[in-house]
Amino acid sequence: MASALSTFNDFVDTTGPSFLTSAQDVVNEACRNNYLLRRFLKGKGPEEVVQGGTKIKDTMMFDEKNSLQYYQPNETFSWENPQVLDNWQIDWRFCVDHMSWTDQEVELNTGGGMGRGARHQQFKALKRSKEQRLWTSILNGMEDALFRIPSASEMEGEGSAATRPYSIPMFINECTNGAYHTTTTDEIFTVQGIASNAAGFSKWQPQQNSYSTDGANDSTGLVSAMDQTFMDVQFTPPPSHQEYFENPSLNAQFIACSQAGQRIYTRQLREMQDTFVTAGRQDPAYMRPQFAGIDLERVVALDTYAGYGKADGSEAPKTESTTDAFQGPRYYFINGNYMKPVFHSSRYMYTHPSMRHPNQPFTTIVPVDSWMNFICRSRQRQGIVFPSANKFF
Repeated sequence: MASALSTFNDFVDTTGPSFLTSAQDVVNEACRNNYLLRRFLKGKGPEEVVQGGTKIKDTMMFDEKNSLQYYQPNETFSWENPQVLDNWQIDWRFCVDHMSWTDQEVELNTGGGMGRGARHQQFKALKRSKEQRLWTSILNGMEDALFRIPSASEMEGEGSAATRPYSIPMFINECTNGAYHTTTTDEIFTVQGIASNAAGFSKWQPQQNSYSTDGANDSTGLVSAMDQTFMDVQFTPPPSHQEYFENPSLNAQFIACSQAGQRIYTRQLREMQDTFVTAGRQDPAYMRPQFAGIDLERVVALDTYAGYGKADGSEAPKTESTTDAFQGPRYYFINGNYMKPVFHSSRYMYTHPSMRHPNQPFTTIVPVDSWMNFICRSRQRQGIVFPSANKFF
């Protein structure tokens, strides 16, 4: 009979003390309250998030170079051939995780005299435990990357330091021209190879609006700033030739915020009405707060995201409740049709065969490899609402 180890390696991968309940009932306390990744992947087919090639590429038109003329009969014309397309390309980023087991935990976990059925169930429990840890680690790591503090060398560069995918604040932030400040003299103007401060590229900037008062109905309050941002990020096509324009009905929009941001917005919803919205009119909870029909998404990473500093970069960035800039919740208006993760068709959560290293002859490793990056196809369709006075209430 084959050894337990060789059989398990073929079957592939838990160990430890006996559980009072089934191993399948292990509570995964490492999971997050919410995952933003699902909003970017929801409803998208493989062709939208998986592609091949040596680079990630796309084309945009920032200015149509209008050539319409009004004329008199028999007038002569000077015909033009405007070149209006701008191409960008970025590199893939690579990440790897793994699951592993030792000879000892497999052999000692199965024990002598165990029947084939019992051994199979033990193998299933062990494999599930290993995979649970692995996929929790991968998804938590990718989730953390979405709100990593912007870095030109890590995200935009091509050298040895350029290992990180783009993060959402690289595209959406409250800094002037959308150029994230790292210091007083360093601003990240160039994102995906396009400089937001260059002539003709002002549309390569996010929409920005601020609030400064507490009242739910104030003209300078949070709801008013959301009104303005909602209008700024909407682009309605003309009545004809709509095939050449983006259809707003396809917008996969949501508003990302911290727990404090969702709590404060919900409180303002209560203040703007005289009865609760549930059927019984007695439940004050808003289970799914929205603005203009767009869901607010509580993002766990934003509870601790320390990327808010003064607009001139003179103070080190901190969290939204401790920043030396204005303290208060930020609300990211995100359109998932124009901002999303992209995975390489050859390495989308690719599970490699199990292997052993000569320096660790008693350990088996199964790497899971992903080639990906996080891209933005339109920054002007993204927006942010932020405080211009201390409003962490």
